[in-house]
Amino acid sequence: MLALSRELRRAVHGRIDKAFDLPGGGWSVTMRSASAGRRELVLVPGRYGALVEERAEHAEELTPLAKELRRLLSGSILHTVSEPRGERYVELEFRRADGEKLGLILEIFGPGNLLVTRGGQIAAVARPRTWAHRTMRVGAEYTRPPERADPWSADRETLERELARSRTDLSSTLAARLALGGPIAEEILARSGIPDGPASTDATRIAPALLRAIREVYAELGDPPRGYLYERDGVPVDASPYHGLRWAADPSVREVETPTFGEAAYRYFRTVTTAAVPVEISAVDKAREDLERQAARQRTAIESLESAAQELSAQAESIYAHYQEAEAALARARAEGSEKREVAVRLGERSIPLQLDRPLQGSAQALYEEGKRLQSKLRGARTALAETEARLAQTPSTAARAPSAETPASRARKPRWFERYRWFLSSEGAIVIAGRDAASNDLVVRRHLREGDVYLHADLHGAASVIVKRPDPGRPAVTEVTIREAAQWAVAFSKAWRAGLASASAFWVQPEQVSKSPNTGEFVAKGAWVIEGTKNVLKDLPLELGIGTVTYEGHELWTVAPPSAFAPRGGLRVLLTPGDERVRSGRESVLARELGISRSLLQSLLPAGGITLRRP
Repeated sequence: MLALSRELRRAVHGRIDKAFDLPGGGWSVTMRSASAGRRELVLVPGRYGALVEERAEHAEELTPLAKELRRLLSGSILHTVSEPRGERYVELEFRRADGEKLGLILEIFGPGNLLVTRGGQIAAVARPRTWAHRTMRVGAEYTRPPERADPWSADRETLERELARSRTDLSSTLAARLALGGPIAEEILARSGIPDGPASTDATRIAPALLRAIREVYAELGDPPRGYLYERDGVPVDASPYHGLRWAADPSVREVETPTFGEAAYRYFRTVTTAAVPVEISAVDKAREDLERQAARQRTAIESLESAAQELSAQAESIYAHYQEAEAALARARAEGSEKREVAVRLGERSIPLQLDRPLQGSAQALYEEGKRLQSKLRGARTALAETEARLAQTPSTAARAPSAETPASRARKPRWFERYRWFLSSEGAIVIAGRDAASNDLVVRRHLREGDVYLHADLHGAASVIVKRPDPGRPAVTEVTIREAAQWAVAFSKAWRAGLASASAFWVQPEQVSKSPNTGEFVAKGAWVIEGTKNVLKDLPLELGIGTVTYEGHELWTVAPPSAFAPRGGLRVLLTPGDERVRSGRESVLARELGISRSLLQSLLPAGGITLRRP
């Protein structure tokens, strides 16, 4: 938004001519000025805004909002542009010849919104909404969204504090807590040279390097900003107003400098499909979608509870595994006369909270008790999910009665052994499998990792264990092509997807390097494995998947895989990249209808987090 606002300031004093609907969703207004000529401001709520040369791609019919934009804004002159800090919206002030002030606000957070204000009241709005603290309806007083932290003015103390209190990885912390967003967070890590990992690890040491990278990116953002488009095989994969160092190590990505940042943003985002919401949904389908959304929320809550319970147990175990270090740290904290009731101490690979007013065993017991409390909630959550799934099974769907790409033969056949896990077929025909959760991560390695296979793992805590199975005798051996496809798949099914990153790293090792035997004093959680020896690291793996069909032993199967894996079979239907999780449900519904498959099947294929749909 900062780059957009700087470009728009160059258009101050420009006069609004007309407003249009865009074919793929969103709106645009044309502007003309003596200095800049004719320009078009593209406004796509929830996605982006861009100031570009005037385009001819307009919808033939005007929607009611486009008509209101024309009525309210035509003839007005752009007067001022807001200066976004951490906000994901921009405010433009226009003035009419009689001095009347009009506001045009583009919001790109969540599903986004577009508003026009007059005299402090909302005169037009794309998506009417009402919250407890904010009303977005015609006639209501305009209220700004809640303020976010300004990442560009953060000091070292602020950065250290946010890192130390975070329970997630670095990229997620920078993206969410510092309001940088996924792509910029990844760029910060690339420029600082710090690998992604738990944010609270050595916060004091890494904060200066991260702060330098943040200020470097801010300094590189020109006024007006330059534009850089990144393409793989001619398809845009990113756009930025600075040189993207995170793409530098990927030889398949080409950097193209554009005349303006708006041009780069427009060329990138116009390839992203805007999912249209069906106008009419039957009451039965509405009830089913409500249940599916409820089930999705319950699954997310279960994953979160499982992770938190495991972490608490691991923290308690770490206290006993590093008992002498913990005793010494506790004694030092008490000697310093701290007024805090709790102090965070680094024990092994974890930061452990120790209570100053309790003996060491009391801190461990408190962690065990909190873990038990979460386990109790987890049992209740699983029971609730089972009840929701039972109601889903009893709720019909009109989509289920429609013609489906799942043939009767495919529905009646016996599932293959690998279908109980996540799976895909590489472009070389190798079977690649992965666990769906901590339990199946254990099972997939114990039961299926054999001599001649390859083990892969995203370089992020909690990622899935991935195995490339050795081809059957007589078939060609797998090469680096399959290993890289499996590594790309591994990072997609990790926290990197939910964090909205553009790329991440993974590693691969031989089966004999994978074990469940920890070193003395270490703890190996359920679903985790100890890797011994040298890791073969693959960096800058794009977070991009394809969904489509493959034929296996005469049967057509739906799968999600790296796009290149579909090339020999030609079954690729849609490209997927990370997106806004809050609008995932609507995009799932549209995609399931388009593909002609059940939504439950689609959900079983997709990674956790938001999705963006693109056409191959």
